[in-house]
Amino acid sequence: MSPEQARGQELDARTDLFSFGAVLYEMATGRQAFSGATSAVTFHAILERAPMSPVRLNPEVPAELERIINKALEKDRAMRYQSAAELRADLKRLKRDTDSARTTAAAAVPTAAGPAWFPRRRWGAMAVAALGGMALLAAAWHFLARTATKPAQPAAINATFTQITDEPGEELFPSLSPDGKSLLYASRAAGNWDIYVRRVGGKNPMNLTKDSPADDTQPAFSPDGDQIAFRSEREGGGIFVMGATGESVRRLTDVGYNPAWSPDGKEIVCAREGVVANPARRAIAKSELWRVSVANGEKRLVTAGDAVQPHWSPHGYRIAYWANKAGQRDIWTIPASGGAPLPVTDDVALDWNPVWSPDGNHLYFLSDRSGSMNLWRVPIEEKTGKVLGPPEPLTTPATDTAHLSISRDGRRIAYVQRVASLNIHKVGFDPAAGTVTGQSVAVTRGSRLAGIPDVSPDGEWLTFYSWGKPADIFIIRTDGTGLRQLTEDIYRDLRPRWSPDGKRIAFYSNRSGRFEIWVINRDGSGLQQLTHNSLEAAVCPVWSPDGTQLAYTLYSGEAFVLDVAKAGTPQASRALPHLPDPGQRFQPRSWSGDGQRLAGDCVRPDGSFAGIAIYSFASQQYERLTDFGFSPVWLKDGRRLMFAHENKLFLVGSQTRKVRELFSAALGSDMAATLSPDNRTVYFSFASVEADIWLATLQ
Repeated sequence: MSPEQARGQELDARTDLFSFGAVLYEMATGRQAFSGATSAVTFHAILERAPMSPVRLNPEVPAELERIINKALEKDRAMRYQSAAELRADLKRLKRDTDSARTTAAAAVPTAAGPAWFPRRRWGAMAVAALGGMALLAAAWHFLARTATKPAQPAAINATFTQITDEPGEELFPSLSPDGKSLLYASRAAGNWDIYVRRVGGKNPMNLTKDSPADDTQPAFSPDGDQIAFRSEREGGGIFVMGATGESVRRLTDVGYNPAWSPDGKEIVCAREGVVANPARRAIAKSELWRVSVANGEKRLVTAGDAVQPHWSPHGYRIAYWANKAGQRDIWTIPASGGAPLPVTDDVALDWNPVWSPDGNHLYFLSDRSGSMNLWRVPIEEKTGKVLGPPEPLTTPATDTAHLSISRDGRRIAYVQRVASLNIHKVGFDPAAGTVTGQSVAVTRGSRLAGIPDVSPDGEWLTFYSWGKPADIFIIRTDGTGLRQLTEDIYRDLRPRWSPDGKRIAFYSNRSGRFEIWVINRDGSGLQQLTHNSLEAAVCPVWSPDGTQLAYTLYSGEAFVLDVAKAGTPQASRALPHLPDPGQRFQPRSWSGDGQRLAGDCVRPDGSFAGIAIYSFASQQYERLTDFGFSPVWLKDGRRLMFAHENKLFLVGSQTRKVRELFSAALGSDMAATLSPDNRTVYFSFASVEADIWLATLQ
């Protein structure tokens, strides 16, 4: 089915040329160009997703055949082959060229050496078969034009939108009361995260957790509206329950995030890892779901696979969640008692935050499938998890939407509308004194979200990646000029790092179907996949000082070192030892200048950072430097490291372990910073975020 047929548009002969291209694709690769676990996924693939390069699936595919296939599969029919005659001419040209190459090769290669031209002979035969198929197109078109039906195009859902909060800063995690008249949310208005309640349409919020100095977030009304479950960092952290006006606070469990109530109010489902606002930031994916008894706190495992932001279906049959799998963020459901999960989405779009409709007939979720992060829903059978149709848009006025809550009657949906900027800033640094000098200044400006920069070995260029859809790799001069985009496609290209010779940039990308480590030349040429993991995604590359090795991390958290010269072979990677702390994982972030040590993050099972550690290749042992912070960077002296914590930068001595605050930026800034080669400039991503709660009322 061509994209125009899927959209229910008028058809012409070019729709058959698209279908013919899909057949050629499968003949060449053995794989369907567009497929998925459900009809909704296939529908989305036809409309939005480019098929994987035929050459990547079958290296024997000639470049010219790939070009023919790609042109036949253009989603915009104005860019597709315009006639069967045009396509036939290209196929005949391919046949002629392969026949000529076969004749030349046969004459040049002795018979005993074997048919060196065999792959070309096969593609020539395929061109002949394709040419024969062209004869069917004219008759088939006349039949199709008379009989083709037009599938219904999902229509946008009608709604009105009202802003509920307008305080400075961020208001997150809305939860509507069952009657839709009251709203819970989290805010830092009092200096730390607290839980507030206000009447919908009212102007006087009440702080329910003002007596606790700890951060309290992620509130959820119980089904009867009498209790509130929430995440709190008090007493070491966990899930707590309190009365609807903040009374009788008690701890339910010492683990868990994003609590969601069962329909009868007797249990809560929660995930081991929390999700605040940016699902694209989840790199290490290993978060199970737990059911917890509200009466006594007893826990029961639902699934050990990755799962976050759970939501119980209205009749208790299933639990929806989203997960990182093979580099994708997709929606899943699982029986509430445990069992095999079923996919709801399966595509390159970033899908998260699923919430069931009160009647169980739809699953609402957030997705960037339309180009911006917005609200969608998919028809679903609650009892079985079977998806009944393609996703339907409910387009809000926001371009960046987060955190959903639905009233019991299904007519009101609370959500967060965010407006964010993330630009690279730089500030002077005196390495001798270990102090920041002067004020920070912007390197990049505008609406593009520029994340986690890295400076080139000559100190002249920065590389960074853009948040959003898609995520692409850029380079820019350190004075803010000369912006160049190195990747530009549907894939997510993240966390670029310059090679020590400044000629290549390593990054991780899902362009192979899962996240793997790739390299690209600084001019955008020479794209090459380095890791080939069959089971897990690989993320966050770190170059060795001599450029012969790369450290990286798998989604499970296990760290590896790759011999770049042996990339693609089973002997290329070797695993680093595990941290001695049970359950914690080591994520390499920076290689010392002498090549003998790796500094990295210690990560707890819930995904939170537990401090900074150093791994010694000589002793094969770890040394813990701090119990907080993340993203350490070695200074040139090899004795100190700079690292981030919340919105601040710190220095720590690798021998003394003394920690000193270096610099503080605005709340929400991405302080995973980098240093210039001479250590006299610090580069970091400076954030400005405003997040308000809105209400969509369905018509």
